[in-house]
Amino acid sequence: MIGSEDMKVDVILTAGEIKAEKIKDKIVVIIDVLRATSVMTTALANGVKAIYPYKDIESVLENCKKSSSYVLGGERKGLKIEGFDFGNSPLEYTKEAVNGKDLFMTTSNGTRAIEASANGSKKLFIACFLNVQSVVEKLILENQDTVIVCSGTNDEFSLDDALCAGEIIKRLSKEADVKLTDISLGLKIIAENSKGIEDTLTGSKHFEYLKSIGFYGDMNHCFSMDKFNIVPEYKNGVITL
Repeated sequence: MIGSEDMKVDVILTAGEIKAEKIKDKIVVIIDVLRATSVMTTALANGVKAIYPYKDIESVLENCKKSSSYVLGGERKGLKIEGFDFGNSPLEYTKEAVNGKDLFMTTSNGTRAIEASANGSKKLFIACFLNVQSVVEKLILENQDTVIVCSGTNDEFSLDDALCAGEIIKRLSKEADVKLTDISLGLKIIAENSKGIEDTLTGSKHFEYLKSIGFYGDMNHCFSMDKFNIVPEYKNGVITL
């Protein structure tokens, strides 16, 4: 085992529960598996220069004017915003479409969680199933108290985010000395007992909703474990590698 036994890992279960005192001076990891952080990770892997996340549409439309080469992405209720280039499907963010461009983005949960966590956190990383192992290695390297933020869905607990958080905690526990809160321990146990991502999430609200509006194809991508060896980091209003 490596690392300090003082490394504490806590979890916040929805974007609405983020409080300044819980994240102050901590490493924060934002998860929104379906689908904001999966989009961000995919877009950066496919050559997006920088991602500018905002909680509202107006901020996106205002701030994108500062860039000479950009695309607009995001969703409301899972569907593409009128006038935007892309929705919230990671499959849309191909190399051909995004390489070398800035991405201005707003989503219902993920970008809100980022904005709420920006003030006070020591560092802020972006995670999903696509980059779990890279995030684990980064956290071991940082060796600081960490709070994993599950964005949730409309301020409700979302099993997809929780399972991803549990997977991070499970691997972290194997590779470093960590002190877990009860929530962290609970999610670790869920991950340890999962027979597969889709199997575990079948019947869960957000997973079933996205299937019902035609995004089942996204799931194969979003549930591809360790597809990318990158850890996006949010700093001063922008996400880069």
